[in-house]
Order: sequence, then C-alpha cells, then structure tokens
Amino acid sequence: MPGAQAGERTPELEAFMDELRKLRTRAGEPSFRKMAAKSGAVSHATLHLTVTGRRLQPWETVREFVRACDGDEEEWHARWQGVQLVLSADRQPEPAPARSRWRSKRVLVPLALVLVAAITAVVVVLLPGDEQAPEPPHPGDSSKFIADVTIPDDTVVKPGTQFVKVWELQNTGTVEWKKRYLRRTDLPVAPGACRTPDRIPVNDTAPQGNVQVTVTVSTPPTAPAACKVFWKMVDEQDRELFPGNRPIYFSVLVRP
Repeated sequence: MPGAQAGERTPELEAFMDELRKLRTRAGEPSFRKMAAKSGAVSHATLHLTVTGRRLQPWETVREFVRACDGDEEEWHARWQGVQLVLSADRQPEPAPARSRWRSKRVLVPLALVLVAAITAVVVVLLPGDEQAPEPPHPGDSSKFIADVTIPDDTVVKPGTQFVKVWELQNTGTVEWKKRYLRRTDLPVAPGACRTPDRIPVNDTAPQGNVQVTVTVSTPPTAPAACKVFWKMVDEQDRELFPGNRPIYFSVLVRP
C-alpha cells in the first residue's frame, strides 16, 4: 500500500491525534493558552499542532500536552513510540515492483503497536526527532537546577500574605553569568494569580559556581486557589538564554 501523500496524515497518526483530543475533552477542554500556561515549556501554538499538524510532534511536545491534561505519561509515551515506529517504517523506500496484495504495512500496524508496547519496559528505542532543542545564545553556556531552598512544592499558604521563595541553581557551563534575570513566563499575570515582580535578578556566577535566586510572592486575597508560576533565565535585553531547558517554578496552595 502506498504511503500517505505529502500533507496527508496516515491513519495511525490520525488515530493517535484523535485519542489526544479525547484526553483533552476528558480534562474539561482547557484552552491551548491555559495548557501552555500550565506547561510553561511550550507555546499554545505548538500544543495546537499536536492535534492538528501534518506530522507526529516530538515526544517532548506531546509530553507537555499530556501533562497539561493530567494524562499518564508512561502510557502515552508507549503509544507515541508505537506510532513513531510505524511512521519511520512508512518512510523507508518501497522495494521494486513485485507487489503482493497480502503485503500491506497497514495490516502489520496492530502487530507493530503490540510489539512496541511489549518491549517498551525492556528496551528504550531512540529515534531521531524532527526537531532539535534550540542552542543557547552563548556557546558553552549551561545551567542546572539544584534545589528548592524554601517553600517546597504544594506548600499551603494563607490568602493575602507574602512569602519568600528561594531556588539554588548551578552554572554548569564555561560562560560566566553576568547581568542575568529570571523572567516570569505567564505575563501579563491573570487576575487571582500570585503576584511577583516580572523578573528577578540572578547574581553574577562563575562557571561551576552555585547561586541562590530569591523572589517575594504575594498570594491572592481569596481562597482556595493554586499558584504555579514558571520562570526562564534572560539577559538584560530580555533574550531567553536556555530556550531548550525546562523552566523552574514554584507551586503553592492558597487556603484559608
């Protein structure tokens, strides 16, 4: 059976996207902007492509879609690997003529999916994605999250109060950090969310050095509420410095 024409989705990809749409429906049909805000790692346009695009998105993107809908990551990773394996097989060149009406890749699809699900627990299949994580602006620049120094995730806080959140980061690259900041990603801030400065300074840090970054947070006046705020490192020109890294965040529960 010939492969899908350019611009067409294969039946396997269409079925996978349809299941993702159902997952989003079960999650209450959140808008893609709300899903992007919850993820903090990808844009709403990228999440939209996960269920409308003409190709299978990288696992990192699909994972953020699944997380935003509170899906089971292990289950969906196995599904994604199965579809990717089938699509990779479809991209292989067909052997010369000698067609057999009994040899159809589509007939083998269910078996391929079963085999992938069976071996997922034993073998990690690494296949090249269509997209690579963007490089940081400065070659050799790198960072690592070390710890939540204060306010662990899901700490309960009172409405209408303030607390101080502290993270510890490490400069794991070869570039000295100078005049850097953590910028809040959900700007402008929605009503009822925790209030903070738009960006907070990061002290100059030598390669292999650690730095603690502090932000004062004001909780909303009404409860219950949940605040999960994501941050990305930027320079003085507000240029994002680690576009391929996941953001850091704080997460608190506002209760009376």
